[in-house]
Amino acid sequence: MLGASDLRGEAEARRHAGIGASYLTREMLRTEFGIDRAGAILSHDNLALDPRKLTSGLFLQALKRKARCYVPAEAIAIEDDRSGVTVATGQGPTIRARHLVLTTGYELLDAVPARGHSIISTWAIATPPQPRKIWPRAAMIWEASDPYLYIRATADGRVICGGEDEDFTDEQRRNALTSKKAIVLAKKLGRVFPKLDTTIEFAWSGSFGSTITGLPIIGSLPGRPRVHAVMGYGGNGIVFSQIASELVSTSIAGKKDTDAALFAFKA
Repeated sequence: MLGASDLRGEAEARRHAGIGASYLTREMLRTEFGIDRAGAILSHDNLALDPRKLTSGLFLQALKRKARCYVPAEAIAIEDDRSGVTVATGQGPTIRARHLVLTTGYELLDAVPARGHSIISTWAIATPPQPRKIWPRAAMIWEASDPYLYIRATADGRVICGGEDEDFTDEQRRNALTSKKAIVLAKKLGRVFPKLDTTIEFAWSGSFGSTITGLPIIGSLPGRPRVHAVMGYGGNGIVFSQIASELVSTSIAGKKDTDAALFAFKA
């Protein structure tokens, strides 16, 4: 777990990089949020959203700009040459484009190098709605510990708490641990916010992706400049998506981005 001095140094580094952040002492953290910890970093301009609604909205905007949508269609083969990329689909048309961008989440295609990536298992719980007990500003909370703990509130006042990751992907084994993991998460939530109702109304598990560096992998595939991959591993997908849009569009335009090497596939 990061201590007070580590958090203070991180807050200063963020400010130096132009990222708004404030360091909260133990007293400030207890007074403002009712959390008893050595210290914390308060970041600004964060948001929560419904990923299904966001995705639907982005698709609609793309269609308005004359994008073509092929649904349902499964890509079964990808071939690229100097002039473009051809994608063969199982039950649909063959699609030809100048560039291809792969955004397949945790499901890696055979063509995408897997070096430096790992898929792990994670768990989460949701409490009953309790809007009057939510902490100030419903701030999203991430405890910098190992294992980490994250806590956030929903629009109707439920509290979602997650973490307890383990390094395996077997679905049956993961699901079998859900009840045990849910109890652990509820206890940890109660220690952070003793006045909350930590009754487990919902509990679930899922896959979570990570990389050695903690950064996403964004860029063209090695030796295939017209095939790009966007793999925003971790819990910062919205930020990584913005970065990806800039890097990929710059690459497609035939230009260079000074930050591209940070996210490129490693040899």
